[in-house]
Amino acid sequence: MASESLFSFTQEDSTPRHSKTDHWKILSVEDDSAYQASLAFALENQRIFDRSIVLLKANSASEAADIIATNPDLSVILLDVVMETDDAGLKLVGTIREVLGNANVRIVLLTGQPSMAPRNDVMKRYDIDDYWCKSDLSSDFLQTIIAGNIRTWNHLQELNRAKQGLQMVIDASQQLSFKRNLQEFTQVLLEEISRLLGVEDEGIVCSLINRSKVPLDKACILAATGKYAIYQQQPLSSITDKPLLTLFQAASWQRQHIFGNNVSILYFENKQIHDKAYIIMVNTERALSEHETYLLEVFSTNISNGFTNLALNSRLSELAYTHATLGIPNRNHFLRSIDNTSEQDKRTAIIGVVKIDDFNDLTLTFGEEFCSDLLRSIYERLKSTTRPLEPIAIISQDSIGLLLNNTSPHDAAFFEQLLTPSFTISGAGHSLSTTVGILDVSVNSNQPIREADRLLRLAEGTVLIANRQKLNYLRFESHMESDISTRAKLLSELRNAIHQQSIFIEIQPKINLHSGSITGFEALARWELNNERIPPDTFILLAETSGLITKLDLLVAEKVAQAIQKMTKAGVSYPIAINASAPDLLHNDYRHKLFEILDEYHINPNQIELEITETKAMRDYHVIAPQLRSMIEMGMKVSLDDFGTGYSSLAYITDLAATGLKIDRSFIQKLTQSEADEKVVDMILHLGRFFDLDVIAEGIETPEQAERLKQMNCPSGQGYLFARPMSVDSAIQWVKLHNKQAPKG
Repeated sequence: MASESLFSFTQEDSTPRHSKTDHWKILSVEDDSAYQASLAFALENQRIFDRSIVLLKANSASEAADIIATNPDLSVILLDVVMETDDAGLKLVGTIREVLGNANVRIVLLTGQPSMAPRNDVMKRYDIDDYWCKSDLSSDFLQTIIAGNIRTWNHLQELNRAKQGLQMVIDASQQLSFKRNLQEFTQVLLEEISRLLGVEDEGIVCSLINRSKVPLDKACILAATGKYAIYQQQPLSSITDKPLLTLFQAASWQRQHIFGNNVSILYFENKQIHDKAYIIMVNTERALSEHETYLLEVFSTNISNGFTNLALNSRLSELAYTHATLGIPNRNHFLRSIDNTSEQDKRTAIIGVVKIDDFNDLTLTFGEEFCSDLLRSIYERLKSTTRPLEPIAIISQDSIGLLLNNTSPHDAAFFEQLLTPSFTISGAGHSLSTTVGILDVSVNSNQPIREADRLLRLAEGTVLIANRQKLNYLRFESHMESDISTRAKLLSELRNAIHQQSIFIEIQPKINLHSGSITGFEALARWELNNERIPPDTFILLAETSGLITKLDLLVAEKVAQAIQKMTKAGVSYPIAINASAPDLLHNDYRHKLFEILDEYHINPNQIELEITETKAMRDYHVIAPQLRSMIEMGMKVSLDDFGTGYSSLAYITDLAATGLKIDRSFIQKLTQSEADEKVVDMILHLGRFFDLDVIAEGIETPEQAERLKQMNCPSGQGYLFARPMSVDSAIQWVKLHNKQAPKG
């Protein structure tokens, strides 16, 4: 979790923090008292996301059902499979989900006898969220599992609360026919009550915020009519009529309506919605009849609904226009601000988008709280340093939008000076990297001003173009619009393609350069859109910059698992290499999901090889290396792709978490023409032999290149000289033909 010492801007003294004092409730269902005690010991005094843990215990499924029924706020259930019967735990899952109707609580199945309930079978048949063997659970691992499930449960709870809020809006709207503005609502309310009772329009409506802490005499008079009109927008204490104030006080204490001889007091509050109370006084000059009192009580239901609806509308507006976590204006607010800006101001305005680079990596490495604090600090810095026309807003998870006056200098130097202070992460200095895109709202003074959403998307597109061009600052120009529109459309199509699993693979063989035998294949992602192939460099870069790369890589991994399964059935069994990006290996769930795919298709890890781009891997090597070592220990090969194109890899070569090196095609293409490139290839081959690493040369296209590599004792290669990438079916036929033609012995 992030802490106050994680980072600080050099010119700022403090960062706002949020405190949490409640706890997480967890149930352990276990008939082994010793294991029950060990779980309690492991979780004792532990804090998850700054909250303590309350551990409830049950020794049987029936006892657990009672506890679950009376504790709807349980977040995680650690459930033993075998208790009073061999399947007592599994039956309890059905009770929880179907009988008790608790769909949110996270059920983690624990077993000491995996053979009694095989993982794949149980995960498919029962509505559980996790499954672990007890012997695999260390104290640290247990806390990690619980933390992940608590996070998921908390998100589900928030979704349910949001659904309940929407239902409240629907119910209130069906009853309500009042004004939406509080000032207008209260004014009309007094008029309608007077009309209903047939009395003079003389009354008061006051609002008391947090009645338990604010004295009644501080209540604000929202509306007043007749002789009380002079008190509007003043505190209730400004009224000199002591008997009237006494009635207000009585209604506040009793929290109910009071019907007097010549004054009626109505009291309204809804503590579930907000902490405000509303008190209405109507001067009737006479005692109300029983019938009039009944009418007023019935009408009070509509009044209460009206106040509730106003509160809900206010809350919905807050949610719609405010960042849920930080309470800062959001994208909707920013778009509304642009729309509400006068045409004259728009003509001299610019939209700035400040994007934090590598935000997903920061989130995975340092956590959501750290990144929330980072966003808040940058927001505060921009707010205090610039003079925006409208409020600054968070427009996406990693970007902040500004609407500025173009008459002030907002060039690259301005933002560089503003956004590059040093900050500290866990005691190590890092530089904050941002990309800024600037759009003149009136790009062409002769054209009408575009809609707000279009303007903002162009500004965001400018940032993406800057990223591709490796720039920290870029100003929009008219010719960029076509590129931005094309990219946005392509991104939408790519999302659909990944979701519909229409991405497919082709595989290219790897050849032993000395024997000619096949050593394996490399899988390459392919995408066709409208019968036209999209270049891999295009859609892979798009996936990387849009945060889709891990979904794409896992989809390719599944296609490869299917290919291995198909090839094995055809009597053709070779390992296949897949590409893994740095974001994949920085993602906590990538390794688990990859091995889940292999388990599903019964693929041995030694049939898969990971290829990782050198430059990206080295940048986050200290984080990625443990993941790679874990995969190697499981039997998977790991190859460093494009080796030799980066400068940092040699610093890690003695501790490299890899089993192989892949010589980049740029050196192979110049092998017979450039002495310098030949020396690089020779050096990599020596490194491979010295550190016992497999080495393969890619991009071999000519017999001369292959022959020179053989002379240099390069063991393996791939390229068009041997075969182009092909479909899995074609590869099966190619292998059979190749093996027939290959020299024997």
